[in-house]
Amino acid sequence: MLDEIQSRLMNKNALLLGVGNRARGDDGVGTYLVRRLKKRVRIPLIDAGDVPENSIREIEASGANLVLIVDAADFGASPGEITLVDLENIKDFGVSTHTANLPVLFKIIPKKIRPEVLLVAIQPGHTSTGKGLSEAVRESLDGLENLFYSLFKK
Repeated sequence: MLDEIQSRLMNKNALLLGVGNRARGDDGVGTYLVRRLKKRVRIPLIDAGDVPENSIREIEASGANLVLIVDAADFGASPGEITLVDLENIKDFGVSTHTANLPVLFKIIPKKIRPEVLLVAIQPGHTSTGKGLSEAVRESLDGLENLFYSLFKK
């Protein structure tokens, strides 16, 4: 999956949007990734927390032609498994509550400047309050961090 993400990034002006709630275990994986990469990569990073809709104007102003949304999503796989989903397919996919309305929200951005949007979904092991990341999700997070750092290091 990391190879597929890398190939989709070729020749793109990318932005990374981390989504999630760190107080809910694996649900916070997207925001953890943004925090790990902050000041280490040359692409724009947005920690959207659990309200990605509040980031639409910042995304629009960035000039990015590809937005990678990193979020935990239950797609019936083993904890830590990663899948890549195109924005138009999110509605057909069992995603998190954070990304459920993103196809509608991205339509706010005028079509001539609307970026391509991909969801990097990570299967959570648990989303219990007060627990940290599960081992499987932490390993996936490490892999994504290494990939984005190698592609976009300053």
